[in-house]
Amino acid sequence: MTTLFYLIIYDLPDHKAANKRRTRLHKMLSGYGKWTQYSVFECFLTAVQFAKLQAQLEKLIKPSEDSIRIYVLDAGAIKRTVTYGSEKPRQIEAIIL
Repeated sequence: MTTLFYLIIYDLPDHKAANKRRTRLHKMLSGYGKWTQYSVFECFLTAVQFAKLQAQLEKLIKPSEDSIRIYVLDAGAIKRTVTYGSEKPRQIEAIIL
């Protein structure tokens, strides 16, 4: 199965309802990849896993308030990644909750 590297970045407003969504979003994304910075996850996913993630995101977020960006990168992009103060992205088994 082919996997791609997904960089997922999110920004939600700062109010009670959005804070609950943010907590649920963080927990959900933790099942797909590695939390690397405050609102950033790095995920190695198959097409099936990515489709499942998209369906879950669409149910969870409020498009009028929330912003989520997903950058789809190939293996070459990972090799060209420059990091300071942390390790380069590396594939580990995803645990889908």
